[in-house]
Amino acid sequence: MLKLNNWYFRLLVSYFPILVLTVSMIIFLSFIAVNEISRSETAKADSITTGYVVDSVERAIREIEFNAMNEAVKNASYAAYLNGSTVTNDRYSVVQSLRSLVEDSDLIESIYLYRQSGDMVLTANGQTELSDFGDREFIAYAKENRDYQGWSASREYREFDRLEPVRVITMYKQTPLPFGKDGILVINVDLYAVEQIIGSMTNHQVSFMRITDAAKQRIYPAGNGADGAGGGNVLTTITSNSLGWTFESGILAGQLLGWVSVVSYVWVIIAVLTFAVAIIYIIWVTRRNYKPIRLMMNRIEALQLRGSDGGAVRMDDLTVIDRALENLIDQSLDYEKEQRESVMLQRRQLFNDLISGEQNGQMKERMRKLDLLPIAGRYAVMVVKLNRYDDFLAENTLNEQNVLKFALGNVMQELAVGEGLQGWGEWLAPDRIAFVFAVPDADGRILEQLRATASVARQWVGEHLRFVLSIGIGSIADDWGRIGQSYRDALSGMEYRLSIGQDAITFSGDMPRSNPRGMFNYMQQCTDCVQEIRQTNESWQHTFEQLFKQLESDTLRDEDIHSLMQLFLQMLNRELKDLSDTLNECLEDDKTSALLAKLKTASSLTDMKEQLLDYLVNLYETYVAMSETKSYKTMMTEMRAYIQENFADPDLSLKHLSDRFQISGKYASYLFKLEYDMKFVDFLVQLRMQQAERLLAETDETVQSIALQVGYANSITFGRVFKRTTGVTPGEFRKLKMRPSALT
Repeated sequence: MLKLNNWYFRLLVSYFPILVLTVSMIIFLSFIAVNEISRSETAKADSITTGYVVDSVERAIREIEFNAMNEAVKNASYAAYLNGSTVTNDRYSVVQSLRSLVEDSDLIESIYLYRQSGDMVLTANGQTELSDFGDREFIAYAKENRDYQGWSASREYREFDRLEPVRVITMYKQTPLPFGKDGILVINVDLYAVEQIIGSMTNHQVSFMRITDAAKQRIYPAGNGADGAGGGNVLTTITSNSLGWTFESGILAGQLLGWVSVVSYVWVIIAVLTFAVAIIYIIWVTRRNYKPIRLMMNRIEALQLRGSDGGAVRMDDLTVIDRALENLIDQSLDYEKEQRESVMLQRRQLFNDLISGEQNGQMKERMRKLDLLPIAGRYAVMVVKLNRYDDFLAENTLNEQNVLKFALGNVMQELAVGEGLQGWGEWLAPDRIAFVFAVPDADGRILEQLRATASVARQWVGEHLRFVLSIGIGSIADDWGRIGQSYRDALSGMEYRLSIGQDAITFSGDMPRSNPRGMFNYMQQCTDCVQEIRQTNESWQHTFEQLFKQLESDTLRDEDIHSLMQLFLQMLNRELKDLSDTLNECLEDDKTSALLAKLKTASSLTDMKEQLLDYLVNLYETYVAMSETKSYKTMMTEMRAYIQENFADPDLSLKHLSDRFQISGKYASYLFKLEYDMKFVDFLVQLRMQQAERLLAETDETVQSIALQVGYANSITFGRVFKRTTGVTPGEFRKLKMRPSALT
């Protein structure tokens, strides 16, 4: 009995420290809970303060935007200046308005107005040309992104190149407001003034605030200020939708919250250590107290194993270990798969770094390990693009697309090896693959080898894989560091495929250094050609040939050539579409769009010229046939005679004439105005009123009868038109013109 009591007290006393440790942990956790409540309240207060700062900044920026837009709408001088006014008072009024806006707001650094006609810029200091204006690059950006509505990222602004730049954020609007496109109103807000406002609302001794724009540029603090030097935890993050700024704030390290946090961390550490000590103590006590029981259990388990028939399934230790090993093997296989995928991603990333021009010791070491390119030699980038990619997607399933792309990459590699090149390629986009080719010999004929590879590859792919390629070859590089420039040159060369492409293969060395002509000269040639067609002048084909010869000699970008062709067709449409129904059918929007789409698939300027010339010849023949069938003078003579014979017909109208003479109503009205300098309606009314005056003066017929005889259904309408034309009613006119014999 004594031994049992000793064992009982031994167990009781051995687990008693656990009670003490548990109570201690509860106390520690209470401290942590109080600390978390304190942190939560601090974060809430910081969130309110930060929200106030955000609202204040947004309100100030919105007020600037509203005042500027309101002034631009109300001040008529803005619209007058944009419309090209040369009146000095208009320009002076705009300058005074801009100066007033800048002076009325401490945040506005500058406001200027860009006028598209003449490329002039008007600031608070006066007018200057765009080429002399310091912010001309931003105006070019704004012209390309006219629909952008928000504020820009932080940027540098200077009114003239010689001035020091100022950090600003910018908003621009198309003017005249609200939908005009004659110019651009640009508002620059001084970030230093914004910083002063934010700094006045922030206690730098207790809290910090960091502000970045959408481009991750630091807005506040601008330098190594108080907020930038101190550390601390970010408690609040707010993003301004109108500005695109991200506001981060919190309590500076070393303040009261920091000390509370440190204390809480101490309590957490103590609690963790207490828990660890308790676990260790429990394990130690359990193992010590379990030893005699373990000896008895071993004997019992040995007896159970001898008497077991093996039918029962039990979860013994070995089964658990076996299942753990099985899980470990599965995890190892998954890890190996992830490693293979990771190697592929790293290889692709290395390729991207190489063509982007990045160069460091680590990249060179990785290149040497992969042994994909020679360490020394000459290098060049070749970019291969799948033309008509939408058709490629429509004609092939996803699996077929992957197989064809894989085949294309292998074909290019094998052909390059056949030419003595060592290459490495990666897909950079769904329709574009880039290769870096190299020769170890610095004196090798790499350009000829690249041209031969590209030519054979394009022909082979067209015959066997059934799709068309465009290939751009970049400049030749003497080391790895210039491969990025070669890639950019290859992309630039592909923009001149129509002008310099030989079988859709371009080399950057063939690109023009400058365009000797402006687009206006080509537009004038297009206008001359259209006018010659309109005047049935057969010299239009010569003008057309000269246009394409000039395009070929000047080497324009593909985008500019396509835009010029679209403008040419628009001019043609405007001049000929409404002349007849037949021409209207030839110039329908669907047919014009189909022609433009066909022109975009042309592989060269010659191909484009032939396609467009076929269309123009057919159109010209149709127009000439229409003109020869019924000349302008003959048609107008017949039309006048027909109107004089049928002016009493109430249904006589432009629609009636268009059906009668096989021309459009709009064209009939145009011809009438051109020939007689008056509208068709006025000519018809004149004929009717002349006949009505004769009948009123020479006959005794009623006004209703006369109205019917001159083409009016009732006397009321006739009387209204008659009075508007002659100034008196039909009855008054008859009294004035009555013959003397009738009076007697």
